[in-house]
Amino acid sequence: MSQFNTSSSNAPVQTAYAKTVQNCHNLVAAGEFESAIALLTNALKQSPRDVQVLRMLGHSLMMIDESVDSVRYFTFAAKLDPRNPELLCDLASALRRLDELGKAHKAVDEVLKFSPAHPRAITVKARLLQSHGQSQRAFEIVDAAIDTNFDAGLLGTYGQLCRELKHQSKGIDAMRKGLAIVGLPKNNRQDILFVLGHLLDSVGEYDEAFDCYSKGNAMSAQATNTDLVHYLERWEIEKYNQVLASEHDGSRAVFIVGMPRSGTTLTEQIIASHPNAGGVGESQVIDSFTRHRDLEAYDQAYINNAGKGYLAMLDKNFPDQSIKRVCDKMPENYFFLGFIQRILPGSHIIHCRRNPIDTCLSIFFQRFGPRLVYAMDLEFCAKQYMIYTKVMEHVTEKLGVTVHDAVYEETTSKPEESIRAMLNHIGLPFDQACMDFHKSKKSVHTASATQIRQPMYTSSTQRWKNYEKHIGPLIEALGPLMDE
Repeated sequence: MSQFNTSSSNAPVQTAYAKTVQNCHNLVAAGEFESAIALLTNALKQSPRDVQVLRMLGHSLMMIDESVDSVRYFTFAAKLDPRNPELLCDLASALRRLDELGKAHKAVDEVLKFSPAHPRAITVKARLLQSHGQSQRAFEIVDAAIDTNFDAGLLGTYGQLCRELKHQSKGIDAMRKGLAIVGLPKNNRQDILFVLGHLLDSVGEYDEAFDCYSKGNAMSAQATNTDLVHYLERWEIEKYNQVLASEHDGSRAVFIVGMPRSGTTLTEQIIASHPNAGGVGESQVIDSFTRHRDLEAYDQAYINNAGKGYLAMLDKNFPDQSIKRVCDKMPENYFFLGFIQRILPGSHIIHCRRNPIDTCLSIFFQRFGPRLVYAMDLEFCAKQYMIYTKVMEHVTEKLGVTVHDAVYEETTSKPEESIRAMLNHIGLPFDQACMDFHKSKKSVHTASATQIRQPMYTSSTQRWKNYEKHIGPLIEALGPLMDE
């Protein structure tokens, strides 16, 4: 997210209003998007043409997967301020999420017409191309821009494309040059460190790669793990049994859960390649229904409304009812599987599992930002993995939630057998398109976007052995789980 200018140039200068806008900015920066939306909506009543408020509202809606409304606010703001490059980049990013490729290109191309060297516009253009499998063209655009103006904001995208297209030497040289820039902003430095780590990993320079990941993670704040005791108390079986299932048929919904980097994106792309299936990516909808609520708050009306609301989201994204199954790949929905079973009886759960050490190491190697604070420390990550296993035991053994285990190593080594089992679990016939998932034209926006554009591969299996001498405590903590 680009920094929002909280000075309201389009509204009368009012101390109370300015404070409200600043509060909105703080909420957006903290990721409290629903609270921000409520304040921003009220602010617009006072000043309906305030571009900065419209931008923040559009961004907040986009972050909770209300992309249609997000585009509406960005579009209106762009009419008020048609030469605002950041706003047009926002609009292009929101349209990308809706897979409105032509409109997204049009928005960012408008910026490039009057500001052809604008770093963010070039980055958005490149990522837009990359997410739709046009990485070579994306590379050419960024390579030309880097050649003309060595901008730190472009380096992360440049390095990712160099790695994908096997230009590692060029990428490594550029990242090292970037790190040598005096006064390099922290955000750019972190980006470059992670990208350099991936480039070095791809050429077998594992010691230096691990050093880059460690330095990048050390630049972020640390935090504690999930409170497992509180979770188990909140979802006690006696309380849970008092919550009745909704009246809605949830069979259209497919929830793909597990730890991040466990194969959730791969699994979604495989299923969504089926002619009768689709995917909504990492939806925040379940989290929005469960946040700050205990089981006692789930009366029958709330359960019914939640089920209705979730299905309405699926219908909004996929009005064509020939799409019989829609995947939601928010990994952390494993916390809410009991709730999902109640609001959407008949829904399908696929639980992605992967070697625990490979999983945690892959998480540590990815820059997730503030949402996954445990990702920044291997000790925290190992503890979170243990919590995840306890939660899954609780929801399956105590709450009786039925899941299908999709084991990453089996999916990559025995793809047809694994894919047939997944499709059988969700009630779809086998289709060859699922084997050819890497040919899909559907866009992907997560950290795994590059990987799922390739045919199935097994090179990420047992990856941890390349870093064995650096991760003794992680092996000690999670090694016993590999024997289970």
